[in-house]
Amino acid sequence: MRLVLFDIDGTLLLSGGAGTRSLYRAFQVRYGIEPDWTAIRFDGKTDPLIIQEIVSMYGVDEEPGQDLYDIYLSILPDEVRRSPNFQVLAGARELVTQLSADPGFLIGLATGNVETGARLKLERAGLSSYFPFGGYGSDSGDRTELIRTAVRRGSELAAPQAVDEVFVIGDTPRDVQHGRAAGATTIAVATGHYGLDELRGCGPDLAVAGLQPMGPVLDFMSSGSRTGREAVEGEAGPGP
Repeated sequence: MRLVLFDIDGTLLLSGGAGTRSLYRAFQVRYGIEPDWTAIRFDGKTDPLIIQEIVSMYGVDEEPGQDLYDIYLSILPDEVRRSPNFQVLAGARELVTQLSADPGFLIGLATGNVETGARLKLERAGLSSYFPFGGYGSDSGDRTELIRTAVRRGSELAAPQAVDEVFVIGDTPRDVQHGRAAGATTIAVATGHYGLDELRGCGPDLAVAGLQPMGPVLDFMSSGSRTGREAVEGEAGPGP
């Protein structure tokens, strides 16, 4: 059995800024501050890490608690529902559908979103039912740890079959870095804010421009030999 763990934002879909707007409004309500989003880069960070960076930047004395998350999650559903630029990225639905129908794969999530936020986005995309498990920002602010949590949950679901390999698919250097630290094979897709050359420079096991066409990614994950993987990498574009 092979586990495939997907990032959400920039990999499966674009929320059109729904999460950013919701967090902005939550900070206004809870602390009366209006964060400067140009000073913070969100890509690949967990929700707890983003919140901690904002709190540190603005000198908030208290540690952010559940009340801030409650406000954020009360705002997010409407922002996701009415976000005009919300879109499922090309090839994402097709790849998820194909993998979910293959008994040799089990797909889940490795996302910095807290679980409720992740599900809200996936429900609008019509993808939530494909992901029976995951690791989330609500599990840990450390992306390596939330990936390990996803692997543990996936392994429990796969039992009694053993997990032979874990793939992490994401659109940022952090997905590659933390996926590797968790012992996963990493696939970088240039569908977010990072270009293909930037992602190749992080040393993923495979780097592709996107999930469409899905053939290179499927062939890579299905290959049982290093030679086969190198052939796929050559087709999709050589790594560093």
